[in-house]
Amino acid sequence: MKLPSLTTRGLAFLAAGVSAALLAMVLGYPDITRIGVLLTVLPVLAVLSGRRRAPRLEVRRAVAPDQLRPGTEGAVRVSVRNAGPRPTLPFLAEDQVDPALGEAARFVLPRLAPGEWHSVTYPLRPASRGAYRLGPLALRLQDPFGLVGASLRQGGAAEVLVLPEVHELGRARLRREGDAGDWPVPHSIAPQGEDDLSTRHYRHGDDLRRVHWPATAHRGQLMVRQEERPARRRVALVLDSRARAHWGTEDGSFEWAVSALASVAVHLAAQGWSLSLVTAETVREGGAAKVLTADAVLQELARAQVGWGDLDPVLRAARELPAGAVVAALTDHDEQALNRLAPARPPGAVGVLLLLRAETFAGDGQNARGPLGDPDADARAEHHARLARVAGWRTAVVRAGDPVRSSWRRATTVDRATTVDRATAVAPARVP
Repeated sequence: MKLPSLTTRGLAFLAAGVSAALLAMVLGYPDITRIGVLLTVLPVLAVLSGRRRAPRLEVRRAVAPDQLRPGTEGAVRVSVRNAGPRPTLPFLAEDQVDPALGEAARFVLPRLAPGEWHSVTYPLRPASRGAYRLGPLALRLQDPFGLVGASLRQGGAAEVLVLPEVHELGRARLRREGDAGDWPVPHSIAPQGEDDLSTRHYRHGDDLRRVHWPATAHRGQLMVRQEERPARRRVALVLDSRARAHWGTEDGSFEWAVSALASVAVHLAAQGWSLSLVTAETVREGGAAKVLTADAVLQELARAQVGWGDLDPVLRAARELPAGAVVAALTDHDEQALNRLAPARPPGAVGVLLLLRAETFAGDGQNARGPLGDPDADARAEHHARLARVAGWRTAVVRAGDPVRSSWRRATTVDRATTVDRATAVAPARVP
């Protein structure tokens, strides 16, 4: 505990007492001298009486419910126990709360006997997802006259995780194109080795390093190596977290993408899919290949932040996963990155792309490039979406205000237009 210090009132008492005592002695007023001495002694006595050893307190916090979401209300129960051998003095207590969770909790901590507990409950009202801190508990002691104050901090800080908003996506299942049933258990491509080696025709987006040159020379067309091994029903969730690719803040494109992937994670996990989250953070920390539960994905997305970096390592990590499906939330800001999207879908896997018109999330209707309703920008976004469909991705262009559920339904619906786009791109020209 910090040494007791004089408050503004205490300093005023001390200054007034010293001044009055000196002037009274000079002018010869003994009664006023005694008043001056009293005003001087009061702050000194308050300082001496406040110099007690800091109390030993044990602080525990419990947050209910365990999983908070934006717009919902939670509660924190703070329990304090006197762990010292002597009773404590009454304190003014404040549990420090991140402003995004609400106002700080202030209460009076009464006198506690050794081993005695005291509990206080206060509300939390999170406005947005994220990882926030609670604590430490700040205590302040004042004498009855308000002349002296002492402060200390007890207990550590706790973390409160506010999960992203999850939307219901309906009962539709992720299906293969032309398949009336559910998605079958896929076969993945082993990264190295000659076990179960086979070859197949080259497909658009295949890595050229996998070209099998002897088979290519024998057949007269590109053939690639394929080493198959059974794989789990697994989906890779890809998030573009580059700051330069997103617009807006609380209701911006990045928050929409996080909420969309969180909804997809819960939706597909309920259908028996294993999940992997591929972001700049998970790639950098070596966790992109981990199989996660839906709750683990939500916790990772709760901590997701925009930053600086390149999208290529993220797309490359998604490509290397033995996944039967890839769901990506990207913006139309970077045309070169979208051109490199095709190889991020493993051969034979379903690719779902939520292509965000990032500028529409700016919130003010205008930006440095002109009006958000620019038809050329809309045409460019549709052009990028068509190129992704040609490369085998199921795509939906998303604007600010579009619900996640309808965007997912548009992206996952296999229609004739998608099939025609792909057929037009790969069909050989006919000679009349």
